[in-house]
Amino acid sequence: MIKNFIKKICFILLGNLTLLILDFLLKKNSVYVVNYHATYPKNKLNFFKQIEFYKKYFEIIDENSLLNFDQLFIKNKKPKILITFDDGHISNYYNAKNLDQLGIKATFFLPISVIQRKTENNIELENQTLNNKYSILSELNEDIKNNYHRLTMTWQQVIDLSNRGHFIGSHGYNHIRLSNDLNESQLNKEVVISKKIIEEKLGKSVNSFCWIIGDSKSYSKNASKIITKVNYNLSFMTCAKPYDKDQSSLQIHRFNIEDFFSLARISFIFSGIYELMYSKKRNFVNQLTK
Repeated sequence: MIKNFIKKICFILLGNLTLLILDFLLKKNSVYVVNYHATYPKNKLNFFKQIEFYKKYFEIIDENSLLNFDQLFIKNKKPKILITFDDGHISNYYNAKNLDQLGIKATFFLPISVIQRKTENNIELENQTLNNKYSILSELNEDIKNNYHRLTMTWQQVIDLSNRGHFIGSHGYNHIRLSNDLNESQLNKEVVISKKIIEEKLGKSVNSFCWIIGDSKSYSKNASKIITKVNYNLSFMTCAKPYDKDQSSLQIHRFNIEDFFSLARISFIFSGIYELMYSKKRNFVNQLTK
């Protein structure tokens, strides 16, 4: 409780301070990648404020632009930002309509078994399944309030997102850590088979992979070798660092943002403080997946 109180004070005081000087704190010639989880309608107005914030300080790009990094800063020198969503929550599908209105194309990382599972008989069971079986957070009160029948996308909805110009990436098969506890067959299913299934469903190539959970136990050298071997062009992690030309495209670190975060909090996250906070973990992960 005390820790949360201190964090809240930091977000308010330091966040508002960094908001005043954010232009000077952002790294030029770099791409900031953010990842969201569930995006409920109750936070729609705040999400729009976040998008306006991004437009003020960054140029919003898509996955294809990131693949052509050398061309990114020729015409526009502003830092870039790429928006991604993890886990395939149904609220992301509906929120994508807001992105469409703004001409923004995001990347959605999907765990295969979660997408192709059978829908539970009621919303309470749906919520329990996501939270307990798949480690995907969903708020029961909001699920009920929004009359959700199913809490993750269907393949039909995934195909619709792709047809509308959004990008689909793999988030593994079973949404589990790619740790040393998994054997080669299990890792192959998480990394290789997941990619093949999405490509078959969409009829197009999948360029990106996103590591699952994100703590230190989520990474392994064996998984990294398979990701490289299967020819993913982009691989995303979550250790808070802007991506630049000196980094591997298979070690792109993201900043976790949720749709209810204040602009001051986001400014604090982008200020460079988070980059310092995550430096030890990031160095460990980079060496492990080198």
